[in-house]
Amino acid sequence: MFSLIQKVFRAAQSLDVVCERLTHLEARLTQIETKLDRFEKLADENESLWQFLDEQKEAEELFVTQSADFQDEISDILLRKLKPYGDA
Repeated sequence: MFSLIQKVFRAAQSLDVVCERLTHLEARLTQIETKLDRFEKLADENESLWQFLDEQKEAEELFVTQSADFQDEISDILLRKLKPYGDA
């Protein structure tokens, strides 16, 4: 009878060790999930930043193209309206 009680006691101790280990692993898993969420947010933010920079570059290229077109058009208008004086 006493040996049966000892076996049950050892099994209970083993189960306590397993439960403690499981609790520790669950806590560690929660930490890892938190870090993973932070990395995912950083990845999303990084992607948004690159998209913003690409949009800015496209807008700048469009502005430069339109600016050059306006300059050419203004130059043409000025040349046509210009009246030569003298021997020109």
